[in-house]
Amino acid sequence: MNNTVSIRKAGLEDAETIVNVGKKTFWETYSEAGLNGTLSTYVEQKFNLEKITAELNRNDTEFYLGYVDNQPVAFTKLRNDRVVKGIEGKKALEIERIYVLKEYQGFKVGKEMMDSCKKMAIDHQYEVIWLQVWQKNDKAIQFYLKAGFVVFDTAVFNYVLNVEQDDFLMRLDLFY
Repeated sequence: MNNTVSIRKAGLEDAETIVNVGKKTFWETYSEAGLNGTLSTYVEQKFNLEKITAELNRNDTEFYLGYVDNQPVAFTKLRNDRVVKGIEGKKALEIERIYVLKEYQGFKVGKEMMDSCKKMAIDHQYEVIWLQVWQKNDKAIQFYLKAGFVVFDTAVFNYVLNVEQDDFLMRLDLFY
């Protein structure tokens, strides 16, 4: 194994891979919160074949897959249909998800995926990239800070069944 990282845009044929990577990474990240029943409901609602296929068919959403030695180990979901408080009036790209399997963190696949997101944003002349991250996910927050993002506000993330978590809103302003 030589740990070769590659990134490519996902298509409909990748829906099952996204479902599998999404379920596993979400559990790896959030199971420590102790909300397993709520997590199960959320994962089944957000990471099922029908849902991911529908998202892959949207014009305002793109998925990219990250591979290490041709093994799918990560994905990111980008969308341009939402604007969050604090960036109104700007051409904004949201990184809704950037997930890397725990066993592959440290292989630079996350950095390569982030670099691909930035390149795509610049190529399409977005003014800002933004994301929402759980305030207790220190590893992700440090990753985003290292990538140049800054915290600019807070938000509440609603799982299901009125279960909420406190998140940070982070942004990266792009200048041309």
